[in-house]
Amino acid sequence: MTEPARPAPLSPDEATQRDQFRKFLDLVTVAGVGFGSVLVAAGAVYGDPRLIAAGSIVGAVAIWIQVSPRRALGRRSFEPTVVRVAVALIAVIIGVAILLPYIAFAGAMALLMPVAAALPYLDMRGLRRLVSLAWAAMIATAAATFIPADTRLSPIVADSVLLVGLTVAAGVVLFLLYESSESLKASGREFKRLFQLSVDLAETTEPAALGLLVAKHLAEATGFDECIIYALETETGRLGPFGSHPVERSLETNPESLADRPALGRAIHDRAQIMVNADDEQADPIESRRLQALGRRVMLLLPLVAQGAPVGVAELTASEQRPVDERRLALARTLAFEAAMAIENGRLYRELRHRALHDPLTGLANRSLFHDRVEHALARLGRRREAVVAVLFIDLDRFKAVNDSLGHARGDRLLTLVAERLLAVVRPADTVARLGGDEFALLLEDVASGDEALAAGERVVGAFAEPFLLAGKPVKASVSVGVAFRSAAGATVDELVQEADVAMYEAKRTGRARVVRFHAGLHVRSSSHRAQSGG
Repeated sequence: MTEPARPAPLSPDEATQRDQFRKFLDLVTVAGVGFGSVLVAAGAVYGDPRLIAAGSIVGAVAIWIQVSPRRALGRRSFEPTVVRVAVALIAVIIGVAILLPYIAFAGAMALLMPVAAALPYLDMRGLRRLVSLAWAAMIATAAATFIPADTRLSPIVADSVLLVGLTVAAGVVLFLLYESSESLKASGREFKRLFQLSVDLAETTEPAALGLLVAKHLAEATGFDECIIYALETETGRLGPFGSHPVERSLETNPESLADRPALGRAIHDRAQIMVNADDEQADPIESRRLQALGRRVMLLLPLVAQGAPVGVAELTASEQRPVDERRLALARTLAFEAAMAIENGRLYRELRHRALHDPLTGLANRSLFHDRVEHALARLGRRREAVVAVLFIDLDRFKAVNDSLGHARGDRLLTLVAERLLAVVRPADTVARLGGDEFALLLEDVASGDEALAAGERVVGAFAEPFLLAGKPVKASVSVGVAFRSAAGATVDELVQEADVAMYEAKRTGRARVVRFHAGLHVRSSSHRAQSGG
């Protein structure tokens, strides 16, 4: 059974549009009910049925605006509702201007309301139509001033009604312009932040640096004090710290188990944002205790999803209650997507780096990584006394015969088993590499002497005393080992590896399955016997 498609999250601008439209509906409702009540009250006092009719119409439309259009806020596209509200307002204003010509000037001002309200939501075609309609309505409203003002109101009361109408209309228009200005400024700030984040991410490929950058931008954009980004480790199912803001929070953060913190699991698997308030008695007790331990009051958990799959969670905390409106949440979700992509790119970077520096068959270091580590080991010799760096060159004896008799697939299997035995006889700090074919190498750092390096070579040879089991059959294999070492700086990587290679060929020449230490006399002999030594 396929999972139902999840609706795409709102962008910060879409969230702001809905918030502004909601505020506009509330404002128009309050203004309409208030102004309509003034008209009805004045009409009742002075016995003017036109005032009562106009006030009733304004109040009824204001109540309709509060009830009906709000249902559109949950829909992805609510432009038709915006147009309906704007047209209804234009019709009401024209009707009131006809009923009450002496406040037609206030009606002309009020006609700016539907245009200012619809400005952020309509495309150019729809906006041109609405502006044309509003312009025609302004002419009609202005023409209403020529209608004789048959009213029972005294001039001062009529002027007062006009003043109230102007005040309400101007207030709503100015509020809408202010909201649009704030929205544009917020969009500019968010664009600048997202652009800067993109620039920062483009300048580094290190996963640790990526995590720190995204955590910093996420905390600053949402107004929270701290942010920890956890990456989901697919092998263990645990959450490991990927980045934090401030930076030192990473040092204080340990991998988290989803069993120990179920809220993190819900945020990841349900892909839902979770807000936790330490003052809320109904809040998750585990997360409430965590907030208290951190000295924080509020926590926001955001799922990190990349290519449709959960890859982690962002944990934002603040010491004080922070208002997190829909726009901030939408921006946070946008940055959370960047965090998810940073985690995914970090994994890809590590995978590519591993492939570039490791042998694909055995998983051991390849020639490039081995030479790099030998170079660093030789460079450190000058800074440490009585240290010895040794290279062991290892070659399988008669491996060609194994390939010819058992096939290349079983030959490859033998190479992986050889790698496992080599790893079993070295220290964790030593480097085991496959240089190509059936050639392997060991890098031993901080050995006490050349004799210790020779002893390590003997252990390698001894590790092959037991036969390997290939396809249910025992297969005997041995290795020849050449050893070269340095106790002082000055040698190059190529020199040390070549000396170990020469010593290995001497081991083959003198009988195989043995260890030979390099000495100066081997240079001449190796060149004449290399071709004769075989596999």
